[in-house]
Amino acid sequence: MFEDEDFEDYFEEEQDRKAAVEKYESMLEAHNSVYFDSEEFEYIIDHYTEQNELKKSRQAVEIAMAQHPESNLLKIKEARQYLLENDAQRAFELLQHIDRDEEEPDYFLILGSCLALLGKSKEAIESYCNALPYFDEDEKYDLYNAIAYEYQRMEKYDLALTFYMKALPFANEHDTIYHEIRCCFLSAGRDQDALAFFQGLIDENPHNSKAWASIGDCYRMKGMYEESIDPYEFALSIDPTDLWANTHLSDIYYDLGRYKESIDTLEEALRNGVETSMIHAALGDCYYRLEDLQTAERHFHKAVETNPMIGSGWAGLGYVLSDRGQNKKAIRFFEKALELEPWETDYIYSIAAEYRTLNDLETSMDYLRKIQEMTPHDPDVYYYIADLYGAQDKIDEAVNTLVYGLQQTDDDSALLYLLTYAYFVKGCKDKALETLDRALDADFEAYSDFLEYDRELLSNDMEIMALIQQHSQNRDHNPTLDLPF
Repeated sequence: MFEDEDFEDYFEEEQDRKAAVEKYESMLEAHNSVYFDSEEFEYIIDHYTEQNELKKSRQAVEIAMAQHPESNLLKIKEARQYLLENDAQRAFELLQHIDRDEEEPDYFLILGSCLALLGKSKEAIESYCNALPYFDEDEKYDLYNAIAYEYQRMEKYDLALTFYMKALPFANEHDTIYHEIRCCFLSAGRDQDALAFFQGLIDENPHNSKAWASIGDCYRMKGMYEESIDPYEFALSIDPTDLWANTHLSDIYYDLGRYKESIDTLEEALRNGVETSMIHAALGDCYYRLEDLQTAERHFHKAVETNPMIGSGWAGLGYVLSDRGQNKKAIRFFEKALELEPWETDYIYSIAAEYRTLNDLETSMDYLRKIQEMTPHDPDVYYYIADLYGAQDKIDEAVNTLVYGLQQTDDDSALLYLLTYAYFVKGCKDKALETLDRALDADFEAYSDFLEYDRELLSNDMEIMALIQQHSQNRDHNPTLDLPF
């Protein structure tokens, strides 16, 4: 609570700030030079910084430093300006030449931010801790969060949790801090502690929808999708407009292949006034999976109309066009999606697939090579490159690709099975059986998909079937396996 004298001080400071800004802007309009004391410049710089007008705050900093080159407080403002301009190194170097004022907490805050951005978490924590005594307890939320985040980066999860717990009572909204607390518990292998913590919040307040959603998140992050459904449903029964719970519940249904339930969840969100481009893109994806291309297209269009920068919306339209045989047009939409989200290799795979459909195998290969450069340890890219070589009867190139890919992916089972097939096609039966032995060790159940590569060739080979039978007996201690001979 403010005391009367606090109100008077606040009002007086606001009046001084307003007067300083008006005087400064009048000077700029008149194109002349006027003297300001250092405190006035502090007001002026803070005003533009708070308005996120960084060009104006930069100009004010430069004029201020020209008039008061020895002012430590203005040097701290200049360091903050560099920090806001994403030049942490320059800000850090400037701070090193400031005569540190032990009574100025901004010095420690800005130094801590610089050190954090420069990857020096330990030193950043020390600086943030030096700032703590200057703030009342209810003003320390951001500092506690900053310290916790640096401990989290250092994988010191218990210490991170200590500071997130200190920050929690002062949080205005809980989505972010609950997320970080959950991640710390799970990263530390304390799954049950995470559930117990959020259950404790629910015991205190059964209507805490964010805590219910966080329990759903705990299960989801452990791959326990069925278990996550009820907590999300409870969260939405309390707050039907909770975007987080809506989207994550729909994602769970989607991952379980329950597309109609995913659609019901998203459409209920729309009925409750929760409408985003991501919801329309997700609806489009669900309808696409149900082969309702017309409705899918309508939602993908709605997604890009709502937000032209959403890559998944443009890609969704590409998938619809591809299914309609409009491959060249589909490529343009996938390229648009890739332009917006250049890290999404799924879009590059889609472009490669369209060019392959158009029989432009060289361009298709170029795009696959681009993925290989981006994700050299992704087994899928070697699988598709080898498959493309196989389509051109370039078996040697396919074999070389798979051998190299196995070196990069720690003997991925799908690559081993494809290499086995390539060796059989090539006529290298000993190498094929040796590779099949490795593949069966890596993933026995995938043998049935392997046989589908060429059932006539593979299922009728006695040595292949005998090797599969042998692995079955060794694995399950079954005397027989129902295999075709």
